Amino acid sequence: MRIWNLILTGAVGLISVAAGAPGTSPASVKRGVIYDGKEYPEPKHFAESEHNSHYDGRYFRKALREKDQLPILVALVQTYLATCREIGVQTWLMHGTLLGWYWGQKVMPWDLDANVAVSEADIYFMAAYYNMTVYYYQYEGMPEGRNYLLEVNPHHTHRESDDGLNSVDARWIDMESGLYIDISAVRYAINHREGEGILYDKSGHQFRDTYLYPLRDTKFEGVAAKIPFMYEAMLVSQYGSDVLTNTEWKGYTFSTDKMRWVKPDEEDDDYREFDRVDRVVQTW
Repeated sequence: MRIWNLILTGAVGLISVAAGAPGTSPASVKRGVIYDGKEYPEPKHFAESEHNSHYDGRYFRKALREKDQLPILVALVQTYLATCREIGVQTWLMHGTLLGWYWGQKVMPWDLDANVAVSEADIYFMAAYYNMTVYYYQYEGMPEGRNYLLEVNPHHTHRESDDGLNSVDARWIDMESGLYIDISAVRYAINHREGEGILYDKSGHQFRDTYLYPLRDTKFEGVAAKIPFMYEAMLVSQYGSDVLTNTEWKGYTFSTDKMRWVKPDEEDDDYREFDRVDRVVQTW
């Protein structure tokens, strides 16, 4: 996924700004951690599986087949959104997950992970009150239930985007399979050269707050969700103009009748709607 920047200045329109450490002088950046021959300010917190980086190393058992992985990823998204509503955290879809919303409001079948974001204030709130909390969800289609871990990266307090080892500020982890959702905090850049109102995350993405706010209410995978206000402009900036019109990708074709991505040889019986979190039996 390429780094993207989206900034609106007056009547000039969209311009590209080099990613860096917004509002931070070189003298204020801490150094000292060497990783793969590069120097970083903080040690890496999250440890992915050495067999597959889309799984948490602590809970990885085996890499799942696409058809087995998709319902688990769908449940991850549903339980995450439900939990954020419960604890009062405002979160929204970003990157490939936002693109999945655009094309049918579903996780795309080839996706290996999901991406969401929260504000800087909410990442501090999550760290203070909900870090390392485990949530149990039981619902139709999974009567035995699953445990999900909300883990906040302790290096979320390092605001600068030079902290490449810790670009992910938190994760929502399926403790049965090891699959996870990346949670990024967006922060206001102090003394940015483009002026006030510039938001950024630690992966190098930058955009004006008017592209994000006010958030739009919608549905994703059958549950309530939020998306950026100018979602089309953000998707085009990140993926290119064809992303909103190209109906063929990775061997799939988007069906406007079924409102989902299908393979040419797919039979109707091969697809099923996954059970929704709003059918939860109990949680604790």
